[in-house]
Amino acid sequence: MKLLKSLLIITGVILFVGCKKYLSEEPKKQASIKTVEQLEALVDNATAFASVSSNTAVYSTDDTEITKDLYKNNAVAFTIDNLQYYVNSVDGVVGAAADALWAGEYKKIFTANLILANVDEVTGDEARKQRVKADAYFIRAYAYWVLANYYCAPYSAANLNSLGLPLKKTLDYTEPLKRATLKETYDFILADIAEAQKVPNDEVDPMRAWRVSKKAIAAFMSRVYLFTGEYDKSIAQANIALTTTVAKLVDYKTLKPGISKSYTNPVAKLDYVEQNDWAASKYLYWSEFYYTRYVATRSQWYLPSTALLALYDTQNDLRYKSFMIPNGGRRFSVVTPAAFRYTIFADGQYIPEGPTFSEVLLNKAEVLARSGDFGGAMTEVNILRQKRMSTYIALTATDKDDAIKKVLEERRREMPFAMRWYDIRRFGANEYLADDVTVTRDFFEVSISGVNVNVPKTYTLSSKRLLVPINGVEMDASKGQIVQNPY
Repeated sequence: MKLLKSLLIITGVILFVGCKKYLSEEPKKQASIKTVEQLEALVDNATAFASVSSNTAVYSTDDTEITKDLYKNNAVAFTIDNLQYYVNSVDGVVGAAADALWAGEYKKIFTANLILANVDEVTGDEARKQRVKADAYFIRAYAYWVLANYYCAPYSAANLNSLGLPLKKTLDYTEPLKRATLKETYDFILADIAEAQKVPNDEVDPMRAWRVSKKAIAAFMSRVYLFTGEYDKSIAQANIALTTTVAKLVDYKTLKPGISKSYTNPVAKLDYVEQNDWAASKYLYWSEFYYTRYVATRSQWYLPSTALLALYDTQNDLRYKSFMIPNGGRRFSVVTPAAFRYTIFADGQYIPEGPTFSEVLLNKAEVLARSGDFGGAMTEVNILRQKRMSTYIALTATDKDDAIKKVLEERRREMPFAMRWYDIRRFGANEYLADDVTVTRDFFEVSISGVNVNVPKTYTLSSKRLLVPINGVEMDASKGQIVQNPY
């Protein structure tokens, strides 16, 4: 009963905060938080924290393709708001009614600040307080990292003085909303990580992988340092994370069939694996996770591009055979042309975004490849591939450039949509030109109000638009404090 009461109190806080502009308005009340158990209940509201709602990840990269024929024949399957992200519009994103990614991540930051504001005052065991404090610091750091890698310039020495994020460090509504620099934003993230590293738990909790641990932090930092170009630190953190005895690769040969779906007029049958049927009671506990996070889309439709599909060995790669659903558009009454659908969890709503064992292997492999150890890089990649192929054939590389190419292709096969936007940005900011990506759309003229199918238009993602525009509602709510990215 105590936990239920705590959850009811906390739900009231979150619902109340949910109707506010998190960056600009002071909540008129806070819950009566008295015990560390109540703070733990906040952290354990895993479905709220696990979801990263990103239209950019779903629609803006070269992993996604909406052909002109697909749109002309099935316009009702696509919203105009989602198409703004598909053509990487600036005005269309600024003018949208809301931005679920910005609001959702700042909501997590608010909750983390709520915990930190109360944790030293509540009653309860000191070890539990230390743990929930570490959780709050990591929740905040992770949310700011996500926001920085959408709305700010890619990390590089040249960009350190560019616009970062409004840094909400407390619950004080008078705290300034002026955007910090990118360097100040990353300094704040790393300071939070340092606090989170005081967590007493070394290993991932298999029953609560959304709780922070030293292994989870090491896995995350192998990503952070890869993105900042600090390769020695990245591989050191990867090696720590890979000593886990809890997070582990799933052998995709063991995946069980899921519930098939049949359609008529015309007849079609779509076969899924078991994860497609999983609800939160199962997908929150995916055993590859160090830390539970998912990219989420309400549309439930990740549309793999021709280029993405071409990367797979269609006969042997179980990622293709299990998750790339031919004619998957039938789920949305799309008949002609037949369109693929990428789906892992919960009928296509969620795909892993948090650090996993496979990502850490690929982080390590990429560092080794970029450092010239192409044999070592292939060793790490092949550890993964042994769990992903029906008939395993080892990848080999002839030199450094070949190894980098093959590692990045494997990375794209393993983590489409969830990591592609992040990767495109960092590839464009590093000094290695061969990994640069150009995203081009052969589509129609898209305005804020609609699509003109009589006017074909080609769109190319520019380096400036690698920064997602900040929604106009959020800027207006800040009363001029938050300035827009330059376009």
